[in-house]
Amino acid sequence: MRIRPRIFSALSLSAITLLLSLASHEPVFAQSQSSVSPMMRLLKSGRVPASRQGTIIELICRKGNPEELGYIWEQIVNDKFQGEVKEKSLLALKEAFQNRKIIPAGSLADISKLIDAKPPVNQIAIELAGLWKVAGAADKLQQLALSAKTGEKSRTAAIDALVSIGGPESIKAMRKLTEENSPPDIRYLGAAALVTLDLKQAITAGIKIMSTSKEGDPTPFIAAILDTQGAADQLAAALSTQKIPEDVAKKQLRYMYSVGRSDKALSDALSKAAGMSNEDKKLTEEEFKKLLADVIAHGNAERGEQIFRRADLSCMKCHSISKAGGEVGPDLSPIGASSPVDYLVRSILYPNQAVKEAYQTYVIVTIEGKIIRGIIVDRNEERVLLKDANGKEIIIPVDDIDDEAEGGSLMPQGLTKFLTRDELIDLVKYLSVLGKPGPYAIRSKPTIQRWLAMREIPNLLLTTNENPDEELFEEQILRAPITAFVPQYAMLAGLLPFEELKSLSSDSKILLQAELNVTEPGTVGVRINSAQDTRIWIDSHRLKSQTENVFELSKGVHKLTLLIDLSKRSDQGVQAEFFKPAGSKASFTVVGGK
Repeated sequence: MRIRPRIFSALSLSAITLLLSLASHEPVFAQSQSSVSPMMRLLKSGRVPASRQGTIIELICRKGNPEELGYIWEQIVNDKFQGEVKEKSLLALKEAFQNRKIIPAGSLADISKLIDAKPPVNQIAIELAGLWKVAGAADKLQQLALSAKTGEKSRTAAIDALVSIGGPESIKAMRKLTEENSPPDIRYLGAAALVTLDLKQAITAGIKIMSTSKEGDPTPFIAAILDTQGAADQLAAALSTQKIPEDVAKKQLRYMYSVGRSDKALSDALSKAAGMSNEDKKLTEEEFKKLLADVIAHGNAERGEQIFRRADLSCMKCHSISKAGGEVGPDLSPIGASSPVDYLVRSILYPNQAVKEAYQTYVIVTIEGKIIRGIIVDRNEERVLLKDANGKEIIIPVDDIDDEAEGGSLMPQGLTKFLTRDELIDLVKYLSVLGKPGPYAIRSKPTIQRWLAMREIPNLLLTTNENPDEELFEEQILRAPITAFVPQYAMLAGLLPFEELKSLSSDSKILLQAELNVTEPGTVGVRINSAQDTRIWIDSHRLKSQTENVFELSKGVHKLTLLIDLSKRSDQGVQAEFFKPAGSKASFTVVGGK
């Protein structure tokens, strides 16, 4: 029976299943049949159009055995699959390993060729080389890790892969990264990698970096320490005989608290190095009542909002307000209307006293000694899906779990050591008015609360003020990977302060992007508080530089892009909202989240 591609492409998955029995009866791997063997026959028959291949391959990888996945791998490395199908196939193989620890049968040496491919294929190939522990790819991975031309994402992936492969050569490469001729950020990445490969060398290298340079981001190193069983105590012991700069100690302490960790020995050692008190003094009943009274009488919600947004407290890393911010902890938009002030104070000072079931964390220790802490999103007989304090979802195969226990709140006790008493009073005041009638009520207007700021603006927007080529704009701006952007959150009233954006701009220009999900097509408008020295696009269509624009939008997700010259703006920030003009039948929601 011949199935024409144009007919097949319209078939549902249930129809595909019915057609499996009509495919060729010759098995792909006679020696090893499985529940997806009929799909393998159909795929090999050549009758599956490219538009359906990705779906079929995903289903095969979900249940297939090593021989069947080996066939998929063979098609990938021999370029039988191209474009989106190749990308989907690699991601499906990655998922098969993460969920079931299944590796394709046959030689995996050709993965080095894929590491040289274009994004996103090369990135997935780097990750697979580590997951599958392909020793033959180590040389290629070392070149990526050590090259000054390698991008941050690829370098991190290559380092992670080398750690997974292990061995003397990987240790040697990581030690080279920690040498003083490397940039501080890369030195910390090397020290972080050594934590798994050789903990003693890692701690020695990490303390040396901290002691000799105030530059760079030490959080990858402290993250690796916290993720490794017993490492926090060993670093604490080493810090008792070594001196590191106060600012570096504070950075590490802040990171610890931002991910819900307050390991006593390390917290005490870093607090001492930072010149901060390591005491966790509980308020007396009289002190508690006085604090409550001061919140009500003297608290300033406006100052409290600024404190809530401070990077060192990481509040917005876990919590969202008006659908903008982290999605690990509860949305705080209505918290003031539903919770008394004493509850808010206790939740901040003593977060482990009352943890809601939906936000109960779990600590999982793997058989390799890794510590993973977060909220369980889903679990089945094969794997546990856990979301950590950064909002990252981590897949842990059940067979890899050595121990598991409840871990209390992701918000650690002691975070308030970064606050003065007056700052704590203002912060609680802000939380206490959220959701109540007035300026801090739950937002009803479709203002843009979550923006994405582009880390590096492409030259096509910097070299000329003319309209750029739409195809180039589509490729370099609209289809840029999410890693090219950093989230920025507007204040509750909808204003995104320019002051918070200046650190992202090297030449005074900032590119912001927001998303609108249109569920019913029609006429939509956007209002911007000021269009002065601002270029505006909806998708790839350039709009007039004016405060209000109206346009037609089809069903689906659309992107609003603003290019703002901060040096020529005299206002405090940008505020934008979408609206539905009179008579419009459009229906839409502004995309929020992290």
